[in-house]
Amino acid sequence: MRTWLSRTAPVRGLLPAVLAVLAVLAVLELSGCTSAGQLQDAGRTRQVTSWPSPQVLWPAADVSPVPTPSATVQPPPVPVPGVSSPGDDIRAVDVLALLEKDPAVRTEEREALAGCPGCSVRPPQYRDLTGDGRDELLTAVLTADRSAFLHVYTLDARRPVPILALQTLPGFSADTVGADLLVHEPTSEVTETNSTYRWDTVRLAFDTRQIRATGPAADVPGCPPSGPTAEPARPSSGVATPAVSGAGAGAGTGASPVAGGARPGTAPVATAVPAAPQPSAARRP
Repeated sequence: MRTWLSRTAPVRGLLPAVLAVLAVLAVLELSGCTSAGQLQDAGRTRQVTSWPSPQVLWPAADVSPVPTPSATVQPPPVPVPGVSSPGDDIRAVDVLALLEKDPAVRTEEREALAGCPGCSVRPPQYRDLTGDGRDELLTAVLTADRSAFLHVYTLDARRPVPILALQTLPGFSADTVGADLLVHEPTSEVTETNSTYRWDTVRLAFDTRQIRATGPAADVPGCPPSGPTAEPARPSSGVATPAVSGAGAGAGTGASPVAGGARPGTAPVATAVPAAPQPSAARRP
């Protein structure tokens, strides 16, 4: 009779089967096979070589700070002595008489006023550049040595006041956009300098300057970029000008230097040059 606590005899062949199962598990463990999601050791990680960093040779030299230049305060323009208008319209002022009486007019301009080969005085043009509803007088003097001088006058208490005297580069032209005066000067065969002068309640003051491509290169992207630029080269001789203004020698073109309306055309947009790709970090096997 067999009870619940009886002893049973061992089954033959069981021990060899258990040993075989243990041997298979040992082989799987040594081969690195693990279940999904478990970590395993893949060996030593390869070293990554970094690029060298800059090494300073000497510290920066001690320099004295550059002093900030003080702003140049110009006295306000004064009326031209000995000239007046019979009314409140500057069109009644004689242009030649006004230029002859203006102390800012230079000697070579006066020779042009007297008459000389190749000299001329541009017909006066009238534009409201101060925003008071009354026109200002604009004229230009072309001298025998191919110099050109632009003059602008306003009327104050029936007396003409010079608010701009500007020596320009050869072949200059000018136009107005609203109350702004734009002066165009050919700085090279393929570029033109466009300077803007704006009323500051005292005079026509320099406002902005841009370079615009002309000729065959005008349609080439990025040739040259537009934007604020340095002053173009000017001759050593001086002329009374506002605080910041262009100056240079040159003869005017056949067209009148002042014409209504803005000159069409915009400056070309520079094409961004893509940056060179950076080399990837080298790996040592």
